[in-house]
Amino acid sequence: MSFVKIIAFDLETTGLDVGKDEIIELGAILFSVKESRGRMVPEKLDEFQTFAKASKPIPPEASRVNNITDDMLVNAPSCAEALKQFKVFCDRSNCLVAHNAEAFDKRFLSAAYGKHSVPFPTQPILDSIKMARNIVQLPNYSLGTIAKALEARKEISLKVDEKSMHRATYDCEMLMHVLVALLRDRLSNEEWVAQEFLQTLKRKDIHQDSTPIKPVRPKAAGLF
Repeated sequence: MSFVKIIAFDLETTGLDVGKDEIIELGAILFSVKESRGRMVPEKLDEFQTFAKASKPIPPEASRVNNITDDMLVNAPSCAEALKQFKVFCDRSNCLVAHNAEAFDKRFLSAAYGKHSVPFPTQPILDSIKMARNIVQLPNYSLGTIAKALEARKEISLKVDEKSMHRATYDCEMLMHVLVALLRDRLSNEEWVAQEFLQTLKRKDIHQDSTPIKPVRPKAAGLF
C-alpha cells in the first residue's frame, strides 16, 4: 500500500501586499503517514528551506514577525532560483498543503512564478484552514491555536514552541502534525493511499477545491 506523499509548505514575505511585497523564505516538509499503535501518524521524509534575495530592504515590521533580517539574505539565491528549487522539491509529492493557502501562500506563489517565468509546481494545493473549520470548533483558526488545542488533547506529539513560530520549516512541521491529527479519525487506512486521498477529502466534504498554482503575468495583473 503506497500512502500519499504531501508537502507542507510555508512562505515568509516582506509584507502582506502581493502587489509589492516579496517572498524571502520558502520552507517545506515532505511527509507521508504510517501506522503506529493502531493509529496513523506523520512520517517525515525530507525537508527544504531556502532564503530568497529581496530587491529592497526588509521592512522592520516584517522582521519583527519572521525574525529575518537583510544580513540573512546576503548570500541567498535570487527569487527565481529559489522558486526553481522549490518546484523540484514539490515534484516528489502528490499534493501540497499550506495554512491559509488561498488567501496568502498560493497568491504569492502565483505572482512570483508569473513574474519570473520559471517552471512551477502543478500539484493541487490544500488549504488547512478550510479543513480545520470543517472539523473542529475553536475560537480562531491560526495554526498555533489549532496546534495547541491538539497538543492539549494529546493528538500531536510536537511540543508547540511559540518562539519558533513564523519561521518556515517550523511552521511546516507543525502543519504536518496538525493535518494528520485532523484527518486521523475521518480517513480509513485505505483512504490515505495516494490514489484515494484527494477524492476522499472531496467526497467527505472535508475540502472541496484543491486547485494548483496559476502563475499570474505581471502585465495582466498589474503586479510589480
